[in-house]
Amino acid sequence: MKNAFLDAMRARFACKSFDPTKEISLQDFEEILEAGRLTPSSFGLEPTRILVIENKALRKEMQSLCWNQTQITDSSKLVVLTSKVLDMDHRSNYVNRMISRKIQDPEALVAYSKRYGTFLANNDYKEAQSIYHWTSKQAYLIASSMMNCASFLHIDSCPIEGFEKKPLEKLLGLDPFSEQISLLIAFGYHAKKPEKRAPRLSKHEFVKYL
Repeated sequence: MKNAFLDAMRARFACKSFDPTKEISLQDFEEILEAGRLTPSSFGLEPTRILVIENKALRKEMQSLCWNQTQITDSSKLVVLTSKVLDMDHRSNYVNRMISRKIQDPEALVAYSKRYGTFLANNDYKEAQSIYHWTSKQAYLIASSMMNCASFLHIDSCPIEGFEKKPLEKLLGLDPFSEQISLLIAFGYHAKKPEKRAPRLSKHEFVKYL
């Protein structure tokens, strides 16, 4: 049986060169964003936020802070995935609001919040930087969902980690105590496809049964 999802996965590649004349339709882009929104998160706390960079002048400014990569300016859509930091404290109003969406009983709410606090402590997620690294893991789950959805729609993408983090956060007006950048993703249509697919480990190397 044909597996359209796996076909899309096999077709996906990190697009290094976008055709600046080709635009993604609004409907397709909304589906990509929806794929990100529906991605699961630890404890259901949804710490990731997405900035859609539409301002062309801003994208040009960002390019110099992103190793002058052409994907920043030439892609049809550019998104920045940010991760919450300060709000992830188990006593925060944000955490309480997120948990109370699914737990209304006051005692159960307190117990769940304590369990979350224990999880943070046991994993040493105490300082801002360690919390950022944890919430960034969830941003990468969202990035994967969005890029796979894009490939399913025959849209190319490129995840971008090559950027000057602090200057870019300042340019975008982010308060790093509250929210930090995890990664960027460019979406669009390739100017040139790679001549061969990126190598992958064999299943024998990749999977181990115990």
